Amino acid sequence: MKDRFANLFFRYALLFMLGLTFQVGAEHSESNVPTVRLPGHVLPRSETNAVRLKGLDDTTQIPLTFTLPLRNKDELEDLVRRIHDPADQEYYGKYLTPEEFTERFAPTQKDYNDVKDYAQTLGMTVTGTHLNRTLLNVTAAASSVENAFNLKIHKYLTSSGRMFYAPNDNPEVPITIASIIDGVVGIDNSAVWHPYHQKKEMTDEQLESQGKSSKSPSGPGGGFSPSDLWTAYELTGIPANGLGQNVALFQLATFQVSDINEYTRYFGLPTAKLKHILVDGGSGEGINAEVSLDIELVLSLAPESTIYVYEGPNSYQGVLNTYNRIATDNIAKQVSTSWGLSENFVSSQFLNAENAIFLQMAAHGQTIYSAAGDSGAYDNYPINTSTTLAVDDPSSQPYIVGVGGTTLTVNQLSGAYISESVWNRGLGNGAGGGGVSAYWPIPAWQANVPNVYSKVFRNVPDVALNSDTNTGYAIYHDSHWAIYGGTSCAAPLWAGFTARINQERAADQQPALGFANPLFYAIGTGSSYRSNFHDILNGDNLFYPAGTAYDNATGLGSFIGANLFATLTNSLPPLPPPPPPPPPPPPPPPMLSPLLNLTLRPTTTLRRGRIAAYEIVVSNKGNGPTSGPVSVAITLPRGLTYQSFSGLGWTFNKNTLTFVNSNPLKAGSSYPRILLNIKVSRITQNPVNTSATVSGGGSASSTVTNQTSAR
Repeated sequence: MKDRFANLFFRYALLFMLGLTFQVGAEHSESNVPTVRLPGHVLPRSETNAVRLKGLDDTTQIPLTFTLPLRNKDELEDLVRRIHDPADQEYYGKYLTPEEFTERFAPTQKDYNDVKDYAQTLGMTVTGTHLNRTLLNVTAAASSVENAFNLKIHKYLTSSGRMFYAPNDNPEVPITIASIIDGVVGIDNSAVWHPYHQKKEMTDEQLESQGKSSKSPSGPGGGFSPSDLWTAYELTGIPANGLGQNVALFQLATFQVSDINEYTRYFGLPTAKLKHILVDGGSGEGINAEVSLDIELVLSLAPESTIYVYEGPNSYQGVLNTYNRIATDNIAKQVSTSWGLSENFVSSQFLNAENAIFLQMAAHGQTIYSAAGDSGAYDNYPINTSTTLAVDDPSSQPYIVGVGGTTLTVNQLSGAYISESVWNRGLGNGAGGGGVSAYWPIPAWQANVPNVYSKVFRNVPDVALNSDTNTGYAIYHDSHWAIYGGTSCAAPLWAGFTARINQERAADQQPALGFANPLFYAIGTGSSYRSNFHDILNGDNLFYPAGTAYDNATGLGSFIGANLFATLTNSLPPLPPPPPPPPPPPPPPPMLSPLLNLTLRPTTTLRRGRIAAYEIVVSNKGNGPTSGPVSVAITLPRGLTYQSFSGLGWTFNKNTLTFVNSNPLKAGSSYPRILLNIKVSRITQNPVNTSATVSGGGSASSTVTNQTSAR
């Protein structure tokens, strides 16, 4: 119970520190429940030159997801640290089941039910519930969403011809709901997740002429074959082949089984063991080379593994639901995702919701590899063509292993490894993703690593592998061979390699590798680093240079297969103690903003045929001064007509009955009063309703109505 009240106190305090304005919202006036606008839902557009169109049709159905925070998150993160520390004999390898996770760390059933009841009272239809209670899927008509959250939703047209919608304001919810949710995902659908593969264009004649060759790479078109990879990355002496291991692939498109069968037939691999799981009905998209190459590259290193292809829609809700299904199923201990977008293009609520899922995967002992992007240090590109430093989500997430890209050189006769450099073909032509997160603080396992670019925020990538199309992989897709590169290729290869490691660990009755970064970085800062990883020393990713040991272009580098396999399957060394936590940053200063208040009252009795007066006073009840002119618009009922006014500093337009004051108004102060003289003539309705609306100055507008009987 103490934790419950402490969490509520913290969340309320955080809302106030963010400068949120509490008010009684129109939609909740009957119950007099104070409301709050949840920050972070109005995003910079991920598409440049988007033109705003009219609002959505009232009946347009909008899928939304309420995201709920985990309970006892500090305790959970400490537990995840301990279960991945070989020196912790009490907890190491004792991963949680989904049921244990839900019991200890999921939002309470009461909170989940309260959010569900709230959504249904707004006229929303619940379309999906989740075992871990971190997500609640609903749908509602656009008009219902606008009314529910007191905002407007507009349509936009991008320069590429794509349509999306986005809100004009953050959603307003009762404070009782704000205390138990992180946000509402889906009011904005501007984000589109992209696969990180690149195709090398080749003619059929080139593919045929460079078919099975005695030189390495020896695949069709001169692409890397499975045997080439085994030789180059020193995997030939490893007996494990993935047998008994499940690999999960996150996908937002589909594939043809016939393509996979041809790949395995051509290279003499066992018939693929595939499980196709549709989340929310699947993507609704056609086949995509991303899915084929992910499956085929996992099979190239772990041909006996079973591959679970989780396919969901390319939307906020689809992405979260698909990752969450992989977590709650807990079937696969190695997971690969090659779809992403710039960390800048999604809300903090979405990032936090993903983080809760990935933290649960870590608690289960699932290793997640994510392609770090193909635009080097500028992950906004090419959606936004400005060269702004940015990293990719989800590879920048703290419980993800981000995988960067290299260019691999091998001996053409023996196929043996010669060298790797940072993959960089120039902006727009492909470069390994990497840089510094703008959102996530530096994790403990990265804090004491030399050469990280930032000592404050999460550095990306963690590891790397060949991604250059010029040294790419032979992939069979859509009934044709082609050469593919991109960090999309590197992530599933790491997942396939991990399946072989976990096969051996299971045979030795060891727990699964689990979240790998603490061990990777322990090796990377130890004396055996260069025995386990290829240290990439040459090149840059358009901004971050390669360097000794860790760098923000290729992370710790690529694996030396047999050696890293042996290290990760033998008794592991204890992890170094975590560094002391940095002092907490000072709380952000409260946002200074005005809040205009208006009073309106008659100073004399309203008598027919006589002159009467109203006094109007504008006050600033906020914590900051006004910015810009403040206007007061008067609405007089029939029978009252304007005669004159007085008010220092006010100008008046008698045609619109609007007063304007351009002087700044300090917090806690009032403008000189306005005295509005009116003539009372024939009254058609008694009592008389006179109203005034104050707006501008950087404050929300406010309307008051005075009701007075005339004589």
